[in-house]
Amino acid sequence: MNELFQLAKILRETSTVFSALSMQALDSNDITWQQVLILEQIAISPKTMGEISKAINLSYSTTSGLISRLEQMNLVRRFRDKSDRRIVWAALTERVPANRNLQEGIGWTPATLDSLRELILEKEILS
Repeated sequence: MNELFQLAKILRETSTVFSALSMQALDSNDITWQQVLILEQIAISPKTMGEISKAINLSYSTTSGLISRLEQMNLVRRFRDKSDRRIVWAALTERVPANRNLQEGIGWTPATLDSLRELILEKEILS
């Protein structure tokens, strides 16, 4: 059971570090790594809400909320399918360059969790 608690702690720390690094890499405190996943999904072409939800392994309602925040930032727009009004599509706005690999904007990938943790502690992002 102790190993399970240690694993849960490491997972939580990793998630915190990853979120902090993605915000730092994106030079923003307003966008989350889940939102980056959504942007990557629609970088090439629009996708339905269901397709995005399935691809990033989040519930439809969670995905919808994340996309709502991206809409408020004018990064994403939603529109209804012309042949079936029940289907909602998401696409990038003109503010985000189309066909761009969003990972290129992030720049570097640390080799180990230790280097991630050191960077975050230096920046005093973790408490």
